Amino acid sequence: MIRYLAVLNPLYATLFWAIVLVMGTYRMNRAKFMLGVFMTVAFLLYLGHAFYFTREFRIFTWYEWIYTLTSLSVFPLYYHYIRLLTVQVKLTLSDFLHYIPALIIAITSLLLIIFMGPINRLTYLHQLEHGSHNFYLSDNPWIDAYQMLFILSRLVFGIQVFAYLGLNIRLIRKHKENIAQYYSNPEELSLNWAQLMYIFLLLTSVAGFIFNVMGRSTFLDNSLKLLIPSFTFSVLLFIIGYLGNRQDQIVKQIVKLDEMYPEGDATENESNDVVVKLEAYFTSQKAYLNKDLKIWEVSKILNSNRTYISGIINKHYGMNFCSYVNHYRVEEARRMLESESFDGYTLDHIGDLSGFGSLNSFIRAFQKETDITPGKYREDRKIRKSEQAFARTKS
Repeated sequence: MIRYLAVLNPLYATLFWAIVLVMGTYRMNRAKFMLGVFMTVAFLLYLGHAFYFTREFRIFTWYEWIYTLTSLSVFPLYYHYIRLLTVQVKLTLSDFLHYIPALIIAITSLLLIIFMGPINRLTYLHQLEHGSHNFYLSDNPWIDAYQMLFILSRLVFGIQVFAYLGLNIRLIRKHKENIAQYYSNPEELSLNWAQLMYIFLLLTSVAGFIFNVMGRSTFLDNSLKLLIPSFTFSVLLFIIGYLGNRQDQIVKQIVKLDEMYPEGDATENESNDVVVKLEAYFTSQKAYLNKDLKIWEVSKILNSNRTYISGIINKHYGMNFCSYVNHYRVEEARRMLESESFDGYTLDHIGDLSGFGSLNSFIRAFQKETDITPGKYREDRKIRKSEQAFARTKS
């Protein structure tokens, strides 16, 4: 019972999200569709696990090339999912180069099984039944070749774990930097999602590497031990599916905004003029009070383009667009916190009136700007006022 629970859990989780994410999403959200492909491949991978751990070795012998193909494709697929979310609208032919190692090893595995003949297949089947892939050289070149191919596949998988972890972390960091250049309220694009995805990606990678080193035969005769990786991957994959289903293809939003606000011409000698207009726009019209302010809207007002405006802010002020807008919002909040007439307002309300999208973003930006939280800032002002009043009465 425990064994079947262990092998079926990841199948249910991956099949559910494969169906939900693939159906009708290709044109609307290719990143979500790619995550659905990832879940489909993960389902096929865990189907191979099911054949192996329920001792259906005759089926597994012929299925193992698919198992190899899917196990060496999951991390490249996840990487391309992150790319489609953040930097690419669709995949290119060069992206498929990532799957060449998986295809070569899987096809070689299939050819070896086909051409080794029935007697060698029975020998291999016997090895599976007694704990597969405890590597040793024998007098059988077919079995030795198959053993070495398996070791190669596990080595490639181990390399993939850390290589794609690094690539994905770099993509997520770049994504955070990009949206901070264009949006004044990045949290509206689920910036916290990037952190969550990083955590679950890290956990999945580490777990995958550990169980890869231990080897699947370790769990063959111990159902309780098998339940540990089964439960771990089921939970991680379900959460990734849940988060991915809620996430829009952010790069597609940026492309749409670029189409709505075409890039105009800008020259270097306009730099000072743009800075003056930019500051006037923020001080006189208080553009920062717009919670959804984007750099495209600012560039349109200034008759420039978002690339140039972003560059001006980076170069002239040494900050990104989000930090620039938040600087004005923090100053607005400070004026309110200095005034006794706003003492009845909650910090959440003051943050809202200052243009912040949430209390957390308000506190974070305020502390970054002043090295103190808004609550402590208000409390210190009250203490100063009390001390001044006491000093006046004493004098």
